[in-house]
Amino acid sequence: MGSDVSLSKAVRANLLSLQNTATMMDKTQNRLATGNKVNSALDNPSNFFTASALNSRAADMSNLLDSMASGIKVIEAANNGITALTKNLESMQSTLRQARQDKSFQTKSFEVNDNTKIKLGGGQFGDLDVDVSLATATVPGVKAQLETSAVSYLGPQSTTASETGAGARSVISLGGGFTNGDQLSVAGVNVALTGAPPTAANIVSDIQTALNSSPQAGKYTVSVGAVGSPNDGKIVIETVDTSAAAATVTFGTGSVAATKGSTTFNFSAITSGITAGGQTIPTGATFEDFVANLEAGAEAGGYTVVADDTTEQITLTSTQWGGAAPTVTGVPIAAGVVTGSAAETEFTLTSYNDAGTQKLTSDQDLTIAGATGAISLTAGMTAAQIKTAIEGDTNINAAFNVAVNAATLEVTLTEKTNGGLAAPTVTSSLAATTPTAASVTGVGGSDLTADANVAALAGSTITLDDGFGTPVTYNIPPATGTDSADLVAALSTGGFTATATANGLNISRADGRNFSIQFSGAPSSAIGLPSSTYTTTNGVEAGLTAAATTTNGVADTAAVDGQTITNPVAGASVETVAAEKATFTVSYDGKTAEIEIGGVKGGIGSAVNALDIKNWQDATVEAVNADLEAAGITGVEAKFDEDGKFQLVAKTAEAKTLAVSGDDAVALFGTNGVNTGVAEKSQLNATKTVDKFVELINRDHAGKVRASNDNGKLRIENLSTQELDIGVDLNGNDAITALKIDGNTVRANLSKQFNELRDQLDKLSDDSSFNGINLLRGDKLKITFNESGTSAIDIQAKDANGNVRSINASNLGVESLIAEDLDTDEAIDAFLGKLSSALTELRSQASAFGSNLSSVENRQTFTKNMINTLETGAANLTLADTNEEAANLLALQTRQQLSSSALSMASQQDQAVLQLLR
Repeated sequence: MGSDVSLSKAVRANLLSLQNTATMMDKTQNRLATGNKVNSALDNPSNFFTASALNSRAADMSNLLDSMASGIKVIEAANNGITALTKNLESMQSTLRQARQDKSFQTKSFEVNDNTKIKLGGGQFGDLDVDVSLATATVPGVKAQLETSAVSYLGPQSTTASETGAGARSVISLGGGFTNGDQLSVAGVNVALTGAPPTAANIVSDIQTALNSSPQAGKYTVSVGAVGSPNDGKIVIETVDTSAAAATVTFGTGSVAATKGSTTFNFSAITSGITAGGQTIPTGATFEDFVANLEAGAEAGGYTVVADDTTEQITLTSTQWGGAAPTVTGVPIAAGVVTGSAAETEFTLTSYNDAGTQKLTSDQDLTIAGATGAISLTAGMTAAQIKTAIEGDTNINAAFNVAVNAATLEVTLTEKTNGGLAAPTVTSSLAATTPTAASVTGVGGSDLTADANVAALAGSTITLDDGFGTPVTYNIPPATGTDSADLVAALSTGGFTATATANGLNISRADGRNFSIQFSGAPSSAIGLPSSTYTTTNGVEAGLTAAATTTNGVADTAAVDGQTITNPVAGASVETVAAEKATFTVSYDGKTAEIEIGGVKGGIGSAVNALDIKNWQDATVEAVNADLEAAGITGVEAKFDEDGKFQLVAKTAEAKTLAVSGDDAVALFGTNGVNTGVAEKSQLNATKTVDKFVELINRDHAGKVRASNDNGKLRIENLSTQELDIGVDLNGNDAITALKIDGNTVRANLSKQFNELRDQLDKLSDDSSFNGINLLRGDKLKITFNESGTSAIDIQAKDANGNVRSINASNLGVESLIAEDLDTDEAIDAFLGKLSSALTELRSQASAFGSNLSSVENRQTFTKNMINTLETGAANLTLADTNEEAANLLALQTRQQLSSSALSMASQQDQAVLQLLR
């Protein structure tokens, strides 16, 4: 049996010191081996996890550098493409400038005389053949001119048959709105109507009379619209002054003003398409869409639309005074909350009066629909006790209020809420009928109406017992003081009714409860009973006096968000109609002007004199010329000729077209509303025949061909890249000599060179991609700047308005050419202008890409610096100082040696002690 080895204190201390030193040496050697003073969370949890997080973020950001580097190359590829495109455009400019400088146009010379006729075709003339001869060199000019068809034009006229007039109108519709003595106001003048009822003729007379006797005299005419006209039967009040506003008409005392029916609803009530005024109205995606659809159908549907953008409330109103509200389907009729009614059941329990308190007659069970079970009632219950018993059922108490009438025991069950429940049925275990009285009738007994016969029964006892409550007992006292009335009174209690008869005693219970009679102390025959103990069987008890009455509940009806209809009021109405204007559009020299011309004088039947016409013509000419000038048509003027026709005339003879169009153009100017002027061709200044042809051709066809005198011959220079055909009829006798002048082949070839360079634009753009991304083709380059992806830049080619687009010939506005496009220096200059614009766009896009590149490179440098900062910070938390750790290791080794020596010495001491024990 072994025992533990006991170490001395010194040995134990030295061993522990050696163990600690060994552990510390392991850590120090590990730090020197890894270079880290924190190698795990056990070394320093805070530094370890912080450094791990910093290193992880640095690694994530390092991954972004690859994306940035790739993005920079994509931008550089796009920049290479723009540089190439720029050089290509500059080459195209050089090509066009070379074409502009070239003047190698071909010529032909031939003989001419005064009778010579020349036909020019092809070249810049294209398919149009142009005749040149001295006979047609001089042409008198003709001004473009249009005039009205009417001999004397006076503008719009007023009649009772017309819907509008030269003056502004107030049109009154009667509509049954007037009676005798009613008042109205016209232009501030009060008018009392006459007639029973007032007719249209009466009203016209009343209004005209009132106006004529007021300061408004002569300013208005009043008439009845012609039969069959739009104003048939209506009162037409028209201004005489065509520039005056319509008379203000208001309805006064007695007059009934018509209203328009309307339908109002909210957009929230719309669930699908509706119809309004018979028109199908789609819902649309938004409130604005729906309102626009309503307005689109308004004219055909006979309504106007008013919509509130804030509340989205919409009102459709009839266009007719007195017109019914527009019919809207698909929207329910609006309704407020309708209060329902509670379910109710009433029944009356059979009862009896006990000393002034009505009590339940019989034991019974009530069966109430919806109750948890039968409700037991016991005879003698009061109203309060019955109420408590019924309310004791949890279902009934939850759904109904219970009331019991103390005077009649009528029970009322009323639903607590208007929930639309069916009233509960109620039955009793006893019959629901009027009770049949229980009774006994004395037969062959003594005449108990006689007091002496009652006295003879002194000492006998009568007991009445219904099996419930206290029996009624009457001991007939001695003869003295006993009479028939006392007997009857004594027994008529507790629900019993006693009656003395000639044949004995009659006893009954009205509540139908059977009872027993016990008679002792005398023969039962004395009171008319067959035996001394008798029980009735003819009584019938009742639970309810009659079947319960039920009234089912009606639930509350919620409000309905729908349409509200406002019905119209039939009556008089007034409508103002603006003065009629003749309207048309004048076109000349690429510009247009809208023209309106009013009438000479308003008022139906107003007389017009010469002064009126003169003043109106002057005002009309002034107004039309002002409108023409305001529209930029300075080459046309308006006037009236001697016959009173209205004219539009060009100020100079030019080969320009004057035209009228629009609503009233045909009615005013007839079917030929277009007229082209003829430019004047002046006399030639030259005297020699050849020089005359030179002057004529250079005057009329400058820029297309050039003519000159070639030693007495006419030389024609073809200013085109296309072949020019010349037909020369030398003597004007149709003997034609055909000549051809070649086109400018240098410019034609340069157009081909231009097109080849243009094709390179698209090819260069297509080839400017890197790693599948081509910014010049509209691709999007997205470069992420941080590890969470919340910072990034989207790089894409865009136009000046910020719209994404690819960079190609079409988007730069560089079109391909045909040789004819280089016929004139002006055309070449126009193409050079387009190339300059294209270069400007390229430079702008290059600047945008340069800005993007700068942003990415700046972010790249920032990211590199951040990575270095993060990694350095992590290293500071975990790296070991090798010099310090080496010194620590040396110190620990020394300590280890010292501890080993001390342990050896302690062991020697123990050995010495053992030696002494030997």
